[in-house]
Amino acid sequence: MRSRFLSAVLVAAASAAGCSQTPSPSTPASPASSAPAATSAAPAASAAPASSAAPATSAAPEKVATPTAWAKGLSKPQQIAFMKEVVMPRMTKVFQGADAKKYAEFGCKTCHGPEFKEPDEFLPHLTMKNGKITAFADKPAVSKFMAEKVVPEMAAAMGMKPYDPKTHEGFGCAGCHKIDQQ
Repeated sequence: MRSRFLSAVLVAAASAAGCSQTPSPSTPASPASSAPAATSAAPAASAAPASSAAPATSAAPEKVATPTAWAKGLSKPQQIAFMKEVVMPRMTKVFQGADAKKYAEFGCKTCHGPEFKEPDEFLPHLTMKNGKITAFADKPAVSKFMAEKVVPEMAAAMGMKPYDPKTHEGFGCAGCHKIDQQ
């Protein structure tokens, strides 16, 4: 009983210290595997503490419900859950579908950079000149891919409509990129 309590305390302390930012299947195994070693019980008895490790995982960082659409008031844990569970799978397919080799390592850093900035702080700035984004003339292939594949899929993932130039509403280039006016 004492080793169960100790396991729960260790998991809670590690969680509070930020050691388990991303829960993984290996995280609960560590306290459970250390409990039998401390008690030096027979192999049959070592199975019992493993089942007691399940309640200890409740001390891990709280699991938030994944929102169905992006909204301004989402907490940081909700934003991360939404990105990981909704946006990443969809956008991985889009980018890897365009270039599997280039985007083999598609992940958070692809859009947020190594310092996990907001996308408009990390991604290339676009330039608006005479009411048009210059990238469409400067980089037509990339712009076509972004406009025809990325924007519609990202809009759908975010629970929004794609940008409509007639109404100036919806998710478009400025959803991820900063647009400089000339």
